[in-house]
Amino acid sequence: MKVHERLGELLLVGFMGEEMNASLAAHIRDLQPAGLIFFSRNISAPEQLAQLTHDIQTLARQELGRPLLLAVDQEGGSVARLGPPFTQIPDAVSLGRSGCESVHHYSRLTAREMFQVGLNLNLAPVLDVNTSGAAGVMKRRSFGDDPSLVTQCGIAAISATQDENIMATAKHFPGLGRAHNDPHHDLPVVSAGGEELERTDLPPFRAAIQADVACVMTSHTLYPALDPENPGTFSPTILRNLLRAQLGFNGVLITDDLEMGAVVERYSQADAPIAALQAGADLLLVCNDLEKMHLTAEVVLDGLNRGMLDPQDLALSLTRVAKLRKTYLDPPHLADVATVATHFST
Repeated sequence: MKVHERLGELLLVGFMGEEMNASLAAHIRDLQPAGLIFFSRNISAPEQLAQLTHDIQTLARQELGRPLLLAVDQEGGSVARLGPPFTQIPDAVSLGRSGCESVHHYSRLTAREMFQVGLNLNLAPVLDVNTSGAAGVMKRRSFGDDPSLVTQCGIAAISATQDENIMATAKHFPGLGRAHNDPHHDLPVVSAGGEELERTDLPPFRAAIQADVACVMTSHTLYPALDPENPGTFSPTILRNLLRAQLGFNGVLITDDLEMGAVVERYSQADAPIAALQAGADLLLVCNDLEKMHLTAEVVLDGLNRGMLDPQDLALSLTRVAKLRKTYLDPPHLADVATVATHFST
């Protein structure tokens, strides 16, 4: 297939509902995305989730000829989509205080439960170093304020997750730990100099890359010392030069949700997807608005047709996504609903 026929594979999108139906089938068939992201609105019980992922992957194999990435934010604490009876994980700062063995233990349990119900991509761990203390937006989601501790905990989480055949995601590159504003609402600005970022914020990501983390997620944050004009998600300097060329990351690069306030206050719906792909992103994350998901697909196709996007760059992104599928989803895993029901009832 040619690049323009595979552009859906640059999308990681949300959906509505807890079961396979005509609407969800059409959503998958029309967008042909790389994958779906699950939220609490899609999950009511382990056996329900297992049935849903089973049905999604069965449809994907029939209609698309490939499995889908099935993602969830399961960091622990307040950012956890899998509620009881799934194992409930302490937040990152508590895990950091407990030590890396605790991080490894909970990450392994989470990955095993995700695998059981058919999920395959965890948008975790958070590798942001919380240098802002109690005022930091990441104060509970970060392992702590010590770069060495965050690095060690991050590696423990990544290894435990990926050893269970679940893809891990290091986020939010190049670091959101200095931010006081929440990018869900508006654009944070990190004023630290380049040397300070290199010393404090980048070490966990550097180590994650050396540990062969599957994915990295970008940050909707402005870093004037690195790029005075473009937030991380939209900065070729940060994504292509720093992450790819200098740090050597060859995995899949996922944007944070393009519907966040930090994005929509600066970019139109037509501009954001193009700018992110131009900067070097592989997957565009659109979580909630179904209309925006379809608009994003249309914008990407239009950008390619108008010469705004380099087909060779998009081909490289598609290759990276395909390699990820080959590594983790070949052969594809289908959840066994009966086994899941038995496991979580005991």
